[in-house]
Amino acid sequence: MRQFDLLNCPLEGTNLIEASAGTGKTYAICGLFVRLVLEKKLPVDKILVVTFTEAATAELKERIRVRLRDVIEGFSQGTTGKDEFIDALVEKQKGQPGAEELLKDAIRDFDEAAIFTIHGFCRRLLHENAFESGALFDAELICDQEDLKRESVEDFWRKRFYNKSHLFLNYAANKVNIEAFFSLFAIRGARPYLKILPDIKIPDSSATEQEYKASRDKVGAAWPRARAEVEQILLSDKGLNRRSYRLTSIPVWIREMDDLAASGDNNPFLFDAFKKFTSDVIKDAVKKNHVAPTHLFFDLCQGLDEKHKELEQVFEQYLCGLKKEMFDYVQKELDRKKEAKNVLFFDDLLLNLHRALEAEGGQGLARAAGTKFSAALIDEFQDTDPIQYEIFKKSFADQGSILFLIGDPKQAIYGFRGADVFAYMKAARHVKSRYTLGKNWRSEPGLITAVNAVFQGNDHPFIYKDIPFHPATPGKTGNRTSLQVDGSTGPSLALLLLNAEKITGSAKPLKKPEAREFVSKGVAAEISGLLRLAADKRAMLGNDPLRQGDIAVLVRRNADARLMQEALSALNIPSVSCSTESVFASHEAVEMRRVLSGILQPNNERFLKAALATDMIGVNGEELNSLTKDEAGWEERLIRFRTYHATWQDHGFIRMFKRMMTEENILSRLMTLPDGERRNTNLLHLAEVLHQASTERDAGMADLVKWLSGQTDSGESGPDEYQLRLETDKNAVKLITVHKSKGLEYPVVFCPFAWDGSRARDSRPPYMFHDESEEMTLTLDLGPEVNAKSKVLAETEALAENMRLLYVALTRARNRCYLVWGRINLSGTSAPAWLFHYKKKEGKGILDAIEARYKALPDNEILAEVKSVAKNAPCAITISEMSDRPGQVLSGGFAADTQLTWRRFSGKIDSTFRISSFSSITSALPYSAETADHDAAIDADRGSQPDLEQGPLVEETIFSFPKGARPGTFMHDIFEHLDFTQAKKDHAERLVAEKLAEHGFDRKWRKAICTMVRKVVSGCLEPGRDDFTLSRIENKDRLNELEFYFPIGLISPKKLRDLFREPLSLNREDRKDLTLDFTGPVERLGFSPVRGFMKGFIDMVFQFEGRFYIVDWKSNFLGPSVEDYNQGALDAVMKEDGYVLQYYIYTVAVDQYLRTRIPAYDYERDFGGVYYIFLRGVDPDKGPDFGIYRSRPDRRFIDRLSANLINGQKGK
Repeated sequence: MRQFDLLNCPLEGTNLIEASAGTGKTYAICGLFVRLVLEKKLPVDKILVVTFTEAATAELKERIRVRLRDVIEGFSQGTTGKDEFIDALVEKQKGQPGAEELLKDAIRDFDEAAIFTIHGFCRRLLHENAFESGALFDAELICDQEDLKRESVEDFWRKRFYNKSHLFLNYAANKVNIEAFFSLFAIRGARPYLKILPDIKIPDSSATEQEYKASRDKVGAAWPRARAEVEQILLSDKGLNRRSYRLTSIPVWIREMDDLAASGDNNPFLFDAFKKFTSDVIKDAVKKNHVAPTHLFFDLCQGLDEKHKELEQVFEQYLCGLKKEMFDYVQKELDRKKEAKNVLFFDDLLLNLHRALEAEGGQGLARAAGTKFSAALIDEFQDTDPIQYEIFKKSFADQGSILFLIGDPKQAIYGFRGADVFAYMKAARHVKSRYTLGKNWRSEPGLITAVNAVFQGNDHPFIYKDIPFHPATPGKTGNRTSLQVDGSTGPSLALLLLNAEKITGSAKPLKKPEAREFVSKGVAAEISGLLRLAADKRAMLGNDPLRQGDIAVLVRRNADARLMQEALSALNIPSVSCSTESVFASHEAVEMRRVLSGILQPNNERFLKAALATDMIGVNGEELNSLTKDEAGWEERLIRFRTYHATWQDHGFIRMFKRMMTEENILSRLMTLPDGERRNTNLLHLAEVLHQASTERDAGMADLVKWLSGQTDSGESGPDEYQLRLETDKNAVKLITVHKSKGLEYPVVFCPFAWDGSRARDSRPPYMFHDESEEMTLTLDLGPEVNAKSKVLAETEALAENMRLLYVALTRARNRCYLVWGRINLSGTSAPAWLFHYKKKEGKGILDAIEARYKALPDNEILAEVKSVAKNAPCAITISEMSDRPGQVLSGGFAADTQLTWRRFSGKIDSTFRISSFSSITSALPYSAETADHDAAIDADRGSQPDLEQGPLVEETIFSFPKGARPGTFMHDIFEHLDFTQAKKDHAERLVAEKLAEHGFDRKWRKAICTMVRKVVSGCLEPGRDDFTLSRIENKDRLNELEFYFPIGLISPKKLRDLFREPLSLNREDRKDLTLDFTGPVERLGFSPVRGFMKGFIDMVFQFEGRFYIVDWKSNFLGPSVEDYNQGALDAVMKEDGYVLQYYIYTVAVDQYLRTRIPAYDYERDFGGVYYIFLRGVDPDKGPDFGIYRSRPDRRFIDRLSANLINGQKGK
């Protein structure tokens, strides 16, 4: 492989450039682009540049534009010595007429430059050649097809499982679930070339099932008769080996056999010790020179055991066949759904273009591509796959166009996204012009030397011979900023070794959880040490002290990032997580689901409690327990969540979310937690995604909560917009996955967790690998039996990918890199084990060989073998033992003796401006909460037991129905959702049953509640008007839970007292409300002066015969008979609880509301009055004098009250 010469490389044919880390890949692409403009005289729209992400596309476009300008400047200024390539290019172009004009034309036309993502290129080619490709013009491109995939998998699940036998379903329920099928299908992705093994058909299991069931029935039938004899044999037979048949275990087995005999024949499982009852196992457990005991039951069990094995084998084949069938079914169903919706996913662009190129007439499309673009530069080619490579090959290589494939197979780490390094290797074998970029411009020379030494210590560091390691050499060092510690650059690669024996106190290796804990604290201590040196200006990056933001910790798993963040936080070191994890996998997503479920169903006590208990809302266990006993507090929370429900329903998700965030003070509360910035970032991100989902899907409240639940349960990463966002851009240590770090660089890098092994986590299938016998075709082996060859190939590929991940990690550093290694359990097949300790052993595969050898190495030999690699770069690599000493807590930039003081606030806060309510202004009264039901407080005073079910001997009537906040909420919920005109029909029965269950009450109350409901809707609202009942009020003529706000000027207890004391010019007969001596409760008002807004909820406002009425439902318990709810008793409750003031406020609100809704509104004509309906006391048979409190406030007093309450309004 030749060194790439950017200035003189021939611009012809197909070329492969292997660009190792830091060797200027983008610089080379920009240079090639400029040369194509100058030497081939190609306009910018004839040069195709393809990369793999939108961000990379934008960066590459800008870099090329700047490069063109730099070269123009070089032509005008001549050689400057600033850029060798530009100087040489200008010199080379001397005497070439029109060169500068070509560059200026390129700049002028640059908006037409063909710089695309791979999907953008495919889309352009399909649409510009729609006739040849068969592309649809109007298909919508969607970013996420997960919902359609899930629907298709669910379709398959229903059709293939729901009509199967109970025996099979019981077996399958313990083996697979729909999520497993969904995850399995995700493996396929855009891989139509994926070969699926084994070649199996779904077997007919009916005969095997019948034989198993018959055998199980025989065992079950025989057991009652044989039980005593079998137990006696197993306990007393002297020939049985008691290590196999312990006397203490036999009674347990007998009970398990009892359960099996009673469980029926649809159970496909036998208990673990069942074999102890089989003839063969008993024979094997007999002592020498003894005869095995016999019994017919043992023979029956032997037969059942054999039938069970046959059943398992058939069922496993059945499941395997279903999985294989699922791939084709779901793909076809997915394609059908997308065609019906006229949508395309990004991968469809690739597949459709490839299909068109492969089809008859595809050569015409390929020629069109070759004609459209005279040259193509393909970036990040190591992340290609067979489909993409075939597209580029047919469109450009086969057309004789200029094609440059630029990438680095050592950095091919995106296999989980569909990238296929084997496609790169196959392409490389067919390209004659192969080059390598050998100069590293990123890292310090010492670090380059160290990395060379580490990877050259193994003949095949990347496992496959097609991925060789070419040592890099340093580029010019003039522009590099060096890291100096105590005045010296020192070694650039620091190997931190774990001494397992010292840490554990034994010869055993460190267990992984123990190692992760130890390493995270050790790395945090190292970082603390560096930053303390920087604080004393002893660790300098160029002329500046090293900062937290100059340090990156690279991890494989998001869990490791969280572990590191905790360790750094303990030492007061700020850090920021740059994760590829989905925001739906976060704790905040779970909390958001609970809160939204509580808002969706605020009357469901379980859901509401779950919402309140989240960190978002912040009610702890003790507070929640107290809240459930505090009627006023509970009702306040309930009303608040009902408000959110109504806001969401009327104005959409985002309005509700903003309101909730403000009223619950969520951002401030979460910021008090150690990871507050992370939590708030996740929460706001979730809100944005949910708002987008609700808009795009036109999702209602329940649909959005269901969608959120599906996302949090799926475990899928989803599109890029779901990835966790950076919580802060302040100076902080970067915690980032290796996958996300690719293409980035940092002055100092730590690699603490590079020791994960390469063995399959689950030893059972499926395995994915490239089949050597099938031209390295990507293959998925579904099993069901373990295929040793498939497993070895899959694990070998995992080791190779681990090596590439380690290479990417080590080459992110500019100045210094730290790598942790040691004797850790299950790390024998990790990348460091392969690099430092592999020795070829005949007769063993590479994984078995390295794993066996690593397990046998004590700490001192691990150290010795690491030293043997490090000696190849003696001044560049240092080896030290990771200390167990705790790190020093950083002081946050203040000296230890600094006297800290708080800032003094000299301003004034207007404490009078707030949102007030009936509850807040009556806070000094005995029962102050503005609630839908106050009977808990009344009942407590009367000595009854609120919120408890009555004993079983009490007759179920409305009077014996439980009392308190929860029953009150239940009754309100009934009347909020009841259609009054249908109350005498089945509608009421169904509604009551549903609400009893929803609120957790026994069904025995159904009759009593239905009776109460029918009495209430049939009762006369006004004496003498038999036609005026709620049963005549249609749903369209009522508003439930009417929320109101109106502005209020400055009010105080004195102002309200004066209002109610001041007489009106009317006789007292017309002022019923004031004859109640209502000035008593008003006299006791004790709130602080307030202004701002008055807020509240009115249970119901309805219209009847042109007039509007207010209704408030009361579930108060005043006694065990209708007569206890007479007008005198109601007057007393209204006075004692201050409800009269409440309905005056309600009347002012409705009066203001109607003024804005009714032309020429007139209070006397249009407002009918107020009804407080005490639900337990209404009975039409007893007459209208029981259970209903009626009032119609005087217009003149309402006018005066409005004028004094409402800010800026004058009285009339």
